[in-house]
Amino acid sequence: MAAYVHMSFLSNYTVLPRCKGVGDVLALDVSSDEPLFGTDFHSFRVINAYSTNTVDHRIHSFAAEVLFPDLGFPLLVVGDFNIHNPLSDPLRHFSPREIMSSTPYFEKTAESGFALLNPLGEYPRFPLVGKARPVVIDLAFANPALLPLVKSWEASLPSTGSDHIPITITLATPSLHQKPPRPRWADSDWEILDPIITSFKVPAAPSFPTPPKLREWMSESRSCLVALLKEHTPLSRPSHNSKPWWTPHLTILRREYHKAARAARKHDTPNMREVAGTSKAGYLKAIKAPKNKHRSSFLMAATPQSLCTAKRFPYGRAQPRLPSLPGAETPLQMNSVLLDHFFPPK
Repeated sequence: MAAYVHMSFLSNYTVLPRCKGVGDVLALDVSSDEPLFGTDFHSFRVINAYSTNTVDHRIHSFAAEVLFPDLGFPLLVVGDFNIHNPLSDPLRHFSPREIMSSTPYFEKTAESGFALLNPLGEYPRFPLVGKARPVVIDLAFANPALLPLVKSWEASLPSTGSDHIPITITLATPSLHQKPPRPRWADSDWEILDPIITSFKVPAAPSFPTPPKLREWMSESRSCLVALLKEHTPLSRPSHNSKPWWTPHLTILRREYHKAARAARKHDTPNMREVAGTSKAGYLKAIKAPKNKHRSSFLMAATPQSLCTAKRFPYGRAQPRLPSLPGAETPLQMNSVLLDHFFPPK
């Protein structure tokens, strides 16, 4: 793990308790007299886990509650989890047994707000012998306090002789400035831009070029061209239907829930129904944590202009103003139901 910080650390480690089975978990606490990474935290924790199946395939040697505790300071959980799930490798087909064994871990991460740092489908383990295919079992999770500090996750280092590739996780001070809206280049008005680009003239090059002058000239030319393109390119903006508490992790959970539900309706076997139920429960639980957190922060920062919106939170969704039309399929049936509702007979 690389970090852009220079300070003296005090560290100690703790071996966490485990269930029956083979495995090992090490908790490393790092503390400093100065705040870490430009935040208010003076310590953070790294949990390194190696977990395997027990006699019961649904239970691993370390429970999810041990690996993903709810802490108020930065926490990074890394290691060889030996779990297989579509959330980390969406292109692979998984058996119901594998999904059942790995679901408690991803449910717990969703409830506690942990984010998976691994790029989806990027393999950190390549078996050296046998016919086994590459797998994603080396995982890294960051809790909400650490996630803003994570800059990159890379598996670009060469192998050291093991079938596991070294992984580099870079931490740095989070940016305090909000990212500006990005241009939507796919929606640029090229009918107007074509003659503008054709007639665009590059500024005159320096008569006595030197490396600094060439860099300045190229930067100026590029800025002029990009400015012309942005004049006829719309900027991205939040959708009216977007939810401020939604996360990419919830998108993956929602996709896997609908995938499991479709498979259960198609095959209608006990295993598929159990997988669909587990996926649905994990998805619904994962929604509650960020949604409740957003509501609490919104109510704490409520203004007189946002009181109407805050008032709707306790009452939930408003009741439908129009009645439902059960069994009304044709226009005549809908007309009859509406007349009976709004103009009941005496």
